[in-house]
Amino acid sequence: MKSVIRLFVLLCIAPCILLCAFTFDSDSSLKELTLPYINTYECIRATLGGQDLLDDFEYLTITLEDSNSLEVSFKKKDGRRHSYSCNYTVDEQSGELCAELGIMGFRFRQKTKIENGSFTLCMTLLNRPLVMAFKAK
Repeated sequence: MKSVIRLFVLLCIAPCILLCAFTFDSDSSLKELTLPYINTYECIRATLGGQDLLDDFEYLTITLEDSNSLEVSFKKKDGRRHSYSCNYTVDEQSGELCAELGIMGFRFRQKTKIENGSFTLCMTLLNRPLVMAFKAK
């Protein structure tokens, strides 16, 4: 009889021990495992010809919404908000992100590499170098 009680107690405790050995993150999802680059990236540095541009903005973000669409959104300090959408591709082998965005009649095509949750965009705008660094939120 004692062995039956011990076996019963062991069978009740074993699942508890196993469940405590694993942690489940409520924010995790299958998307993070299959498309880890899908995220919102916040601009942490933006310069145009050496002049800091972030002083004029409350935020500037790029959100990779799903496997092929992204949204660029920003809010200026004067309260005006804007957002633009476009499609993108990611080479899963190299981590290279490629997107083409139209803003105010201009088309911008950029390629960059996502590494450790961040990437940098570099281009010439108005004959001056524009450098923008983004980091995952």
